[in-house]
Amino acid sequence: MTLESKESTDVARSPWAAALIIVLGAFMAMLASTSVTVAVPDLAQRFEVRYEDAQWLATAYLLALAAGIPVSGWVSRRLGATRLWLVCLAMFAAFSVACALSSTFPMLLCGRIFQGLTGGVLVTAGQVILGVVAGRARLGRVMSTTGIAVVVAPTLGTTVGAVLLAHADWRWLFWLNLPLSAVAIVAGVLALPRTNLGSAGHLDWIGVILGVGGLSAAVYGTSSIAAAGEFGDVAADAFVVAGILALIGFVVWSLRSANPLLNLRLFKNEVFAAGVVVMAVGGAVNFAAQVVLPLYFVSARDQDVMAAGLLVAPQIIGTAIGFPIAGRLADRSGAGPMLIIGSVITALATVPLALADGGTSFWWLGFVLFIRGLGVALSTIPALTVSLAAVQADQLADATPILNVAQRIGASAGTAVAALVYSAHLAGTDPKDAASVAFTVVSWWLFTGACLLAGFAFLVARTESRQDC
Repeated sequence: MTLESKESTDVARSPWAAALIIVLGAFMAMLASTSVTVAVPDLAQRFEVRYEDAQWLATAYLLALAAGIPVSGWVSRRLGATRLWLVCLAMFAAFSVACALSSTFPMLLCGRIFQGLTGGVLVTAGQVILGVVAGRARLGRVMSTTGIAVVVAPTLGTTVGAVLLAHADWRWLFWLNLPLSAVAIVAGVLALPRTNLGSAGHLDWIGVILGVGGLSAAVYGTSSIAAAGEFGDVAADAFVVAGILALIGFVVWSLRSANPLLNLRLFKNEVFAAGVVVMAVGGAVNFAAQVVLPLYFVSARDQDVMAAGLLVAPQIIGTAIGFPIAGRLADRSGAGPMLIIGSVITALATVPLALADGGTSFWWLGFVLFIRGLGVALSTIPALTVSLAAVQADQLADATPILNVAQRIGASAGTAVAALVYSAHLAGTDPKDAASVAFTVVSWWLFTGACLLAGFAFLVARTESRQDC
């Protein structure tokens, strides 16, 4: 059964209604990833904890968001993707209430961890549902809707958090989720289809330990290294090594297990395997730029944090606009050509960043970033589309988490490398000149990564055309 044949007669309902509902859930989960960040100093003072400890309210959420992904496939089969989505949304709302009612820091931190776990599964389950309802002909257009939420929501999160803190109590950062969750749950019950993704079998506990533990350790370790800008923190380095070893063990175990947590045998499908690689490389190229661009505007151009955020916004806007365009073009012309065009645009738009200096016009940089955002969109949605279209409908529960894990690993590795390269070239007597030089070096690294992305895009296009023949 391929994506052209729906899983159930219930799936005949409008995919756009389902997409809007799924987007609302994804938007809440991703908004919560950054909305609390601006409240960390205030919360540290209110709960009388160190700032470094309060920072875990943001870090733990992001780690939990990634940790829930590997098990989402098995639970999707066990409960059905729609039922899982509804359960996770209800739990996300419940843990939001727990956070809002917290009277101690440990209570708030625990609430954030479970909020992140349910949020990560919520996003992945939503993509499984959309893969089912869309069918191959509309897969790109429908899947692009969640991409908009994933990109726009974290950007709006800091703004929403700042506005709420300025006019209301910090608890409203969490109360805000209740009316949105209620609307999404009611709409989901009425409009989302029932899905049958096959038998779940017994839970692979060894796979859970290796997969969840390995991904969490790798993401935490690389994030810590990126924040420090150098190796040398024994704990961070140890987490990276342990995470890599655990993930290698997860791969070996999954390939030998009769009932693995995630079916890694999907990599035998050449189109899917190539698409996963593109998702990982694209995640590295995209997220690495989001790390170094604010550093450039603050350190080399004397802008404050708020201004730096506004100067980076054109790339986010370009990506958000590009997602529906990419989805439509991928459905009409095939994902392969769009991948090539998107990666080439991303590479070419990175060159002006590498050539920028202390006097480069902000208007010119904004235009370049907007074009680069379009390129990122044109190389992201087609990769997701071609990968999901290459598998059977009953394999979506495995394919979707695999793609999400690949993107998270790529993003973590890319940001860590960018931060290390940037920090390594900060030597110099003039901090502004040193920051400008460091940004130039990182930009050429990003250009190389985009060229590598273009090479894999050609591979995807060739593999896709060969299988279609």
